[in-house]
Amino acid sequence: MTVNSELDIPQITIANAKKLLKIIASKITSAGKQAIMLWGAPGIGKSDLVRQLAKDTDREFIDIRLSTIDPVDLRGLPHIDKELSLTKWLPPDFLPTEASQPGILFLDEINAASPMIQASAYQLILDRKLGNYEVPPNWLIIAAGNRLSDKSVTYRLPTALANRFSHFEIVVSAEEWYQWAWKNEIDPYIIAFLRHHPDLLIQFDPDSNRIAFPTPRSWAFASSFIEVRDVELGLYYKGLQSSVGSSASQQFLAFLKHRADLPDPEDILTDAGYDIPQSPDAQYVLMGALINALLRDSSTERVENYFKFVAHFSGTNAADYALILVKELTSAFQARDSGLASQLSEHPSFKIWLKENIDVLE
Repeated sequence: MTVNSELDIPQITIANAKKLLKIIASKITSAGKQAIMLWGAPGIGKSDLVRQLAKDTDREFIDIRLSTIDPVDLRGLPHIDKELSLTKWLPPDFLPTEASQPGILFLDEINAASPMIQASAYQLILDRKLGNYEVPPNWLIIAAGNRLSDKSVTYRLPTALANRFSHFEIVVSAEEWYQWAWKNEIDPYIIAFLRHHPDLLIQFDPDSNRIAFPTPRSWAFASSFIEVRDVELGLYYKGLQSSVGSSASQQFLAFLKHRADLPDPEDILTDAGYDIPQSPDAQYVLMGALINALLRDSSTERVENYFKFVAHFSGTNAADYALILVKELTSAFQARDSGLASQLSEHPSFKIWLKENIDVLE
């Protein structure tokens, strides 16, 4: 496991972070009350990770953006107990209560909150209390924030507060993102483009003045403009540009131009006769279209014809492309539907390909 030299904490991918956090969540009532702090660049999926963790572990999820509230919002309001002649605090209704189901209290953007807000959160995180209020014992506290080197609005965490957390830096795994993208029906052409140009998955530069740049989150936003692409290309470009910036948008549109030179994916999947694309860009564009078509209809004959297409590249200078074609199809099927993955693993054409390429895969 690599270590962030700036923070001296371990770097971990989203999938591995989820594995560790599931263990911590399952032991929360018996293994202490250590809170978790997730660090990382903007747009890489820290918030989505915690939200998905709550869903996977069947827990309630409360998201508090500390940078958007005042100290009194967290502490609550005082009221007078006339019988005891005391002033008591009424905690806010967004905090979990004893009647709440097990859950995750997520303090997002914690180091973007002012020092005064962080001070209000001290007791909540350190002692799991706030005045008379106590965090239920079956609730896990997870916080997230950007690194100081990201040059977003951040304040250094006080030592006493930082020491109450176990710290991890979330880093992007391209392979994990591709699988997530297939599962969440991201534009197949975007997936194919980023498979061919993985350096464009994230290009966050804290010293740049750009406000739109490629990140896993912004590519997912860009995918939402798919309905406009074949209707009004200029408008589609503006949508892309608003999400991932001009440079990445221009490269993606240049990539898409190869669609005009490609055989119809249905011709390949029905073995109707077709020309083999020669340029790498065209091959990757076609891969996205083919896999998308197979996800819609993965009948035995269509899968067989896909492997006939793969065979055109096996044993040639483009043998690496053949390997990617099969790996990406496997990844897409596994992500979208476990039944599809099982179907593929039992397909005769896949078994033959696997036997012939076992040395390459080892």
